[in-house]
Amino acid sequence: MHDKTWLTGPIVFLLCVAALLMTWIVMEPTALTHAFDQGGTSPFELATLPVYAAIVPFVWWKCPFGGSKRRRLLLCLAVSVVAVMAIAKELDLHIHVLEWLYPDYVSSGSLVRGKLVKPSGQPLTGTPFKMRVLTNGAVPVGMKLAILFYFAAFFGVFAAGFAYLGWTWVKGVFALDPAAWAWGCFGGSGVMVQIADRLPAWLDHRFGLDKHAADGVTAASSLCTCLEEGGEMMIALFALLTIYLAHRSRRQEVAP
Repeated sequence: MHDKTWLTGPIVFLLCVAALLMTWIVMEPTALTHAFDQGGTSPFELATLPVYAAIVPFVWWKCPFGGSKRRRLLLCLAVSVVAVMAIAKELDLHIHVLEWLYPDYVSSGSLVRGKLVKPSGQPLTGTPFKMRVLTNGAVPVGMKLAILFYFAAFFGVFAAGFAYLGWTWVKGVFALDPAAWAWGCFGGSGVMVQIADRLPAWLDHRFGLDKHAADGVTAASSLCTCLEEGGEMMIALFALLTIYLAHRSRRQEVAP
């Protein structure tokens, strides 16, 4: 590519982050947290859902993949599966299903929702969706299979697709391919989400902070909330942008 289209992804990434930071600056921490994070029901979280949902029809309409019809079909199907699982994650459907199937092992209480519990009611450590739960002898086999299905359908399909297309992406980055750079911004958004998600807990543990003090909302915690929830929206936006740019590039390659 001889133009500057490859800059589309990075520019959109910087604009999105700037918009999130500006939102954090102008809003009160409690108001921002209320608008961005209410366990899947905040205005911003609800606005994110249709963006993820749009990925499914868009990837079939503007197929970004080349090769045989079977290859295109399988890759579009993989993208669709990951998008549907992302919606399920946004809505916490995976947690709700486990709470319904195994109420003696997964709490549905408002204060400890989605946490592992013993049949006696004494809490175990962490949430069900961690690999160490699969080696816990106290966890029923059916519950382990349900967790494995979630990992396979979400992370497994994504990892397999990325491994299959990984070298193509690397070559695209050095060739200044717009779709490759947009996909890199997709990954950057995911990294930002993970950092913003884990940072408050790490700070609480490292410095002995009381995360339950007052309403639990500070300027720092609201910033993490803003970047985490905003980053999840950015992931969906960059998925759509990557699909469009890759489809456009493929059309240009086959044009006479």
